[in-house]
Amino acid sequence: MIHSHTDQQPRTTTQQPAPAPAPAPAPAPAPVPASGGDPLLRLQQEIHPDGVRIRIRSVDHPEELFITGLVVMCPNCSARRDWMIICDGNQISIRCRCAHQWPEPELTRADFDVMTGGSTTGPVYPSLEDAARATGFDGAFTGMYLNEPRPQGWDVSGILCKSVGVIGC
Repeated sequence: MIHSHTDQQPRTTTQQPAPAPAPAPAPAPAPVPASGGDPLLRLQQEIHPDGVRIRIRSVDHPEELFITGLVVMCPNCSARRDWMIICDGNQISIRCRCAHQWPEPELTRADFDVMTGGSTTGPVYPSLEDAARATGFDGAFTGMYLNEPRPQGWDVSGILCKSVGVIGC
């Protein structure tokens, strides 16, 4: 049947086919997380330069420690400052000079990384007990605060030079 519609275009072989729809844009690559979020990068950073894997890390914290706005106190001796903060995988523990240690679920590995400044360098000890003994958190100094809180802007090198009489500091 022939239609006499004027709006109908004739079919020819020279007519260009309608352009194919543009392909959907490729999805943007997922953002690469910082090394703190990538477990593989974190593991690589925890390998000491001599190839020894550091499983447990610790840092001394001479000042008072506030968690959720409250000052941490040792439940054993009531100490209020001078802590050893221990990171074992994703578990954070606090250790007092009296050798009392407890897990602190309110602290995360990210909190620990902030305390250490992200540094994975430092002394390496064969065990946590060796680290506690070497740093005075083995109970030998129960009731003592060995680390004084650091005042803002305190220059250790200048004080040490003056106290031992070194000229030129």
